[in-house]
Amino acid sequence: MALVLLEWSAGLLAAASWTQSWSIVRRGHFRVVAWTGVLLAVLAGPALQASGEGGLLIVGFGVVAAVYLVSQYVRAEPAGVVVGYAGGALGVAALAFLATLIPSWPWLLALPGLLSGALLLGAVTNGMLLGHWYLNQPGLKTWALARLTTLSLVAVAATAAAGLAGSGLLAGASTEGAAFSFPGSGSLSTAFLVIWLSLVALTGAVVWMARRCVEIRSIQSATGLYYVAILTAGVSEFLVRYLMLSA
Repeated sequence: MALVLLEWSAGLLAAASWTQSWSIVRRGHFRVVAWTGVLLAVLAGPALQASGEGGLLIVGFGVVAAVYLVSQYVRAEPAGVVVGYAGGALGVAALAFLATLIPSWPWLLALPGLLSGALLLGAVTNGMLLGHWYLNQPGLKTWALARLTTLSLVAVAATAAAGLAGSGLLAGASTEGAAFSFPGSGSLSTAFLVIWLSLVALTGAVVWMARRCVEIRSIQSATGLYYVAILTAGVSEFLVRYLMLSA
């Protein structure tokens, strides 16, 4: 759970910084995003069990997330963009370190899964929050949400590709343990893998529908679809990380 929450927070900051660099969305939106990112970073605290430099990276990420929040209350707009990108970079570094701690997984196979998951969670959460912000900023161009929707679709494809690349390890995961208490492995793990892939596909379909809504300027319909996308993306990410750590 801590791993997914760290992914979520890192992806949220990175996507928000990209959005803020467009200079068309008012600061209030990014204050909401920053508070959400800090909350997720705090909830990811159990990941601090990682020792040495990795632990320092995770602490550093939490500190920068807090600085990103503070930067949304100062007058210098570029400061938020710079700090947000720095937080995203530290989040990537922390995930890269944690990828080395996952047993039975090659680092070059584990890292793309963590990064694509962070991108997916960050993109759909930013999309949902930005969709709501259109109510507070009349006249905001629809291409802003369209860009985040495109990013979400790219993230869905990247997540599916990373998961399928490691499908052999995921399908052989042991499902015994305190987290789910399911007995056995093999066929049950394969069933979980199919469920995960179905959730990723459903996320892609929902985001595609949101894209169509944005094209016809039905922003609130797109926002409602993003709620579904967050649910399916979040459940799929928790499930695939459970299989990864059980492989």
